[in-house]
Amino acid sequence: MSSSAKKEAILRQFRQLTNATPQDAHRILKAHGYRIEPATDAFFNDEQAQVNASASSSTLDKKTEREVKERLNALFDRFRDAGAADDDDDDEEESGPAQPEDPDTISIGGALKMCEALQVSPEDVVFLPLSFYLKSPSIGTFTRTDYVNGWKMLDLSDTIDKQKKTLDKLRQELLENKPLRLERIAEEKSNPATAASANKGLYEKVYEYTYGFARREGQKSLALENALAFWDLVLPASPTFDSDGNGGKFTQQQLDLWKQFLTQQTGGRAVSKDTWTQFLDFTKEINADFSNHDFDEEEQAG
Repeated sequence: MSSSAKKEAILRQFRQLTNATPQDAHRILKAHGYRIEPATDAFFNDEQAQVNASASSSTLDKKTEREVKERLNALFDRFRDAGAADDDDDDEEESGPAQPEDPDTISIGGALKMCEALQVSPEDVVFLPLSFYLKSPSIGTFTRTDYVNGWKMLDLSDTIDKQKKTLDKLRQELLENKPLRLERIAEEKSNPATAASANKGLYEKVYEYTYGFARREGQKSLALENALAFWDLVLPASPTFDSDGNGGKFTQQQLDLWKQFLTQQTGGRAVSKDTWTQFLDFTKEINADFSNHDFDEEEQAG
């Protein structure tokens, strides 16, 4: 292969990985000697290149965008209505006629119907990155605008078949802690509250998101029983977790020890956001028997 042909092949590969514009791809690759890995790292540290890529990828003709939105709104209505019917039946049994439903919100019943259609369990870890991209404010709740915009961001997934394939991709992106989709990175960077963490990988962002997602409405801290359940769900997907020979160092036995400590030594105290956030770093540093961690200090700090 000639030198120019090799560079063109690298350029195509780079653009497939990053969705960079041709101009940015040439510029970044040239600056890094046409080496994919350092060029990719540079791209994800180049805010303008990411903005350009996001703008390029999100440019749809008006007809296509309208059709995508119509299909996604129809799916939203399908799950909202199916869930509302189930919720109404339950409400009538318990307390008489049900109250009118919010036309722009899918509640828990609709979320379960959505899971059925996607053939995924609500207890499958892939439901967390999906909820993250659809900006679900709490377990089993989705708003129309964020549902439509989220699925658009996820490869224009406007049919159930497309969405199933997207879930397979999301699972891999989570397990490998891949960068966020470019449009989401741009959103995160435009928000002062999330700008500093915008370049974190998907697993790290989903782990942070899970704390608020799992928290009961009106509560500032995460109930211990919920924290334990969600650690059981999300930790095995961490790059630091020892699973199928992936090289992770944190084991199921260590997770069980951590849960045992919290259950027996903290009096059932709710888990603070700091404890939840710092625990991910803890899994990277702790040794096999926890002997390099001061549990007394942990208990006092909580």
